[in-house]
Amino acid sequence: MNKIIPAILIICLFAGSAFSQNMPGYEIDVKVRNLKDTSVFLGYYFGKYQYIRDTVQLDANGTATFETRDTVGGGIYFIVLPSRKYFEILLDRERKFSVECDTGDVVATLKVKGSKDNEAFAEYQQYISVKGKELDEWMPVYNRLKDGEDQDSIDLVSDKMTAINEEVMDFKEKFMKKNPESFLTTVFLASKEPEMDETPLKPDGTKDSVAEYQYYKSHYWDNIDLTDDRLLRTPVLNNKIEQYFNKVIAQIPDTIMKEVDVIIEKARPNKEVFKYIVWYLTHNYETSHVMGFDAVFVHIVDSVYRKGDAFWVSENVNKKIIERADKLKPTLIGNVAPNLILLNTENKLVPLHAVPGEYMIIYFWSYDCGHCAKETPLLVKYYREVKDTMDMMVYAVCTDTSLTQWKNYIEEKDMGDFINVNGTRSALGNFHDLYDIYSTPVVYLVDRKKRIIAKRIPVETIGTYLGHYMKNPLFKDEE
Repeated sequence: MNKIIPAILIICLFAGSAFSQNMPGYEIDVKVRNLKDTSVFLGYYFGKYQYIRDTVQLDANGTATFETRDTVGGGIYFIVLPSRKYFEILLDRERKFSVECDTGDVVATLKVKGSKDNEAFAEYQQYISVKGKELDEWMPVYNRLKDGEDQDSIDLVSDKMTAINEEVMDFKEKFMKKNPESFLTTVFLASKEPEMDETPLKPDGTKDSVAEYQYYKSHYWDNIDLTDDRLLRTPVLNNKIEQYFNKVIAQIPDTIMKEVDVIIEKARPNKEVFKYIVWYLTHNYETSHVMGFDAVFVHIVDSVYRKGDAFWVSENVNKKIIERADKLKPTLIGNVAPNLILLNTENKLVPLHAVPGEYMIIYFWSYDCGHCAKETPLLVKYYREVKDTMDMMVYAVCTDTSLTQWKNYIEEKDMGDFINVNGTRSALGNFHDLYDIYSTPVVYLVDRKKRIIAKRIPVETIGTYLGHYMKNPLFKDEE
């Protein structure tokens, strides 16, 4: 039994966008047995969200018609009852048809007339529902047995579940061979995972997992037509993109940037797919909490927005996106940290770039910041533990204006071992802009050449990070 998730009513950037293909509207007659005088909804997938496209009121006989002459993009749509039970339909070449179901089990009772594609799709949904129930029966048994010692029973249950999955795959394969032009075939192909006929063996006789991975990665997009915007209105495309960029490829900024370029170019011929993929990647890497991934965001901005290719955003929004990237550029991992020349507690200018040491912690803090009150003592403790064995300095930048409170805080927190400077008394630039400081505390780590090797990490992770970095430096001259 399908139930629609709460996200169905989410409204976002794409809810009102126009689609690239000039497709006719639709006329879908609906009859729901045992339901009357209430609203039902026609929804659709877009990316990872679901949206309402249309609403009708069932009459006393449980009938109504979804109808429009507006341009509507093809894809997988769904009809939702007040109980949030739903069934899916295809909106593609056939736009005029009827559907009928019962409130008890909307999928099992689903009947379609006037659309061969949707008749086949209804049959598929019913088949999957039956197989899903079969799996549901075996899963508790498997979970009960899996941690036990009865391996024969575990293998038996596992084989039963595998057989069910293979039956589903066989059903799909037969459908695709019989209906090569169906949009459902397009969806099945896009969902298909690349598999080698036979995994090669290494000289020692074990499976070559590296070759298997390389095959999987290189054939990942084989069955996905990124010029077909109907796939945007299915759950498939977004899932494939998320999986590829978050799980398949190496999570290294340079690697990600190369893959970003490839998929953007593949999608470029279709404006809507191009738009969605650029939006997804932009949002994913601008908001990522993974250190260093902001470089991917900057790369996308330089590759698309700065060139004027983001046709869907206004000139003002495009400008703000570019400004955000430009603000991040100076502090990308690997770049030389911007120099600061700030007054210390003795009213002397201290250039950051003049401070010696193999490593430096740049610490931005505020005396009225609750989080700083917890982090600062941890930094004091850590630095005392390593200062005699590591060639390291702490350049501590107070972001507040009161010199009295600044000095009192330094004494209170016992920060005398640090190079304490006041960020509001600068002879060179504004630290807020140079280091993108919009909250405190913020930690940057730089090497002897003042190159940024880490940023925005918690104080308690500094030691662990540096221990790893010394064994795996970013730069060859650090080896």
